[in-house]
Amino acid sequence: MNRVHHPVCCIEVEAGSAREALRCDDAEIWIDADSILISYFDDEGMVVLEGRPEPSGGWQLVARSRPWRAFLRPIGDSPDNLAGEIDEQGESVSWRVRLGPDPGSAEN
Repeated sequence: MNRVHHPVCCIEVEAGSAREALRCDDAEIWIDADSILISYFDDEGMVVLEGRPEPSGGWQLVARSRPWRAFLRPIGDSPDNLAGEIDEQGESVSWRVRLGPDPGSAEN
């Protein structure tokens, strides 16, 4: 297996009726040809989503310990920028993932 680890990633989740907007710049992501695993922290603790690639080029994900489903797809010309939706018990919100540190962070 040729799994690529992205140890520093930035995740942004839009606000919904039951949640505040979230920005986490210390997420971790592992990707290989057959799977994706994303972990980050929100106000309720650790979020772990795992999924499989779709023929469309995106990823369908399911949370391990929460009733969430999600979708991500590459945006623009860079495979390092992904966007999609998270469905939390019937409410969908947009989210974005940047593989690597946020360009505005102190790590750059």
